[in-house]
Amino acid sequence: MKRILLLILIGFSAFVLVSGQLSFTEKKLRDKAYNEGIAYILQGQYELAAASFTQCTDLDSTFASAWLMMGRIFIEWGAVEDAISHFDMALVYDPGMGEAYFYKGYALYGSDTTGLDRSLFDLAISQGFTDPWAYYFRGISGIRAGMDEAALDDFNSAIGLRGDFALAYHERAGVKRRLGDLQGSHFDYQQAVSFQPDFALAYNNMGSVKILMGDYEGAIGDYSKALELDPSLFIALNNRGYARYYTEDAGGALKDFNAALTNSDQFAYAQLNKASLLAGQGQLAPALSILDGSLEEHPNDALLYLNRGLIRELLGDPEGACTDWNRALALGAEEAAEYLKECGR
Repeated sequence: MKRILLLILIGFSAFVLVSGQLSFTEKKLRDKAYNEGIAYILQGQYELAAASFTQCTDLDSTFASAWLMMGRIFIEWGAVEDAISHFDMALVYDPGMGEAYFYKGYALYGSDTTGLDRSLFDLAISQGFTDPWAYYFRGISGIRAGMDEAALDDFNSAIGLRGDFALAYHERAGVKRRLGDLQGSHFDYQQAVSFQPDFALAYNNMGSVKILMGDYEGAIGDYSKALELDPSLFIALNNRGYARYYTEDAGGALKDFNAALTNSDQFAYAQLNKASLLAGQGQLAPALSILDGSLEEHPNDALLYLNRGLIRELLGDPEGACTDWNRALALGAEEAAEYLKECGR
C-alpha cells in the first residue's frame, strides 16, 4: 500500500536527546544535518533527507529524533521492516517518544502479516502524542477488533481535535450505523462529503444508510453521485441496482448489475442480485446458471447457497434445494434452518 509521508505530518520532532559526549562542533554539525533533513523532506527529496539523518546518527547514535525521521522516510519508500527497526531504535534512546509508537503502528497499517496493533496507539496517546491521526488509527483498530463503542470514542476524539476530519466522520458513520443510530450515521456521512466533496465511497455508504431508512430515491441519488466521482466503483453500481429494483425499475436495476459485473466479473453480490432479479421475472434457468458460476468462484458464500436453494426449489429440485440449504446453514446463514423444515430436518 502506498504511503504518503506528509499526509500525517503534524509537526517535526524537537531535538529529544543531547548527548553529553558530543563536542560543540559535533553537536552543531548534527543539528545542521537534522535541519537540512527536515528541509529536504518538505521538498520531497527523500534520498537527500535520508543522507542527512544518517549523518545525524553517525554523529550521535542516541539521537532519537533522527531515527524517527529515517523511519518515516522508510514508510514513504514502502520498506515497512526498515521503518519499524528505526522506530525501535528511536524508542531505545527515548522510551517516552509517543510519536515513535504512533509511526510504528502506522507502519504496520495494512500489513499482510500483522495489521494494526492497538497497543501501539495506546502507548502513543499515553505518552502525549494526542494527534487526531493517533485516535483515528486506534479507532480503526477498535473496529477490526469488534470494539465499536471504543472506536466511537476515538473517532469522537479525532473529530474534536480536527473538526474537518472527513475520514474520521466516515468511519464514525459506519460505527453509528452498526450501533443502530441511522440518523447519526447519515449526519456523519454528510459531514464527510462536505469536507471532502470527492469522497465517492462516502456517497456510496450514505446511500446504503438511506436504504435502511427506506429512502430508495435518495439512495439512488447518492449512488449516482458516487459513480459520477468514480465510474469504476462497482459496489455503487450494484447498490444502485438494488435500490432501483425496489423502486420497481427492473430494467435499470439489471443494467446496473450488468455494469457492476463488467467492472468486476467475480463480484458475488452483483451476481446474486442479478440472479434474484431474473428469478423474480420467471427466468429461473438463467438465474440458476449465474449462481452455479458464482459458487465456482465463491464456494464458501452462504447467501449464494441459500438463494440457489430457493431457485432449485422453484425448478422442482427439492433434493438439490435441501443440499444447498444445509450448506448455507453450515456456512452461517441461520435463516436456512427455516427452509430446512421443508426438508424434514
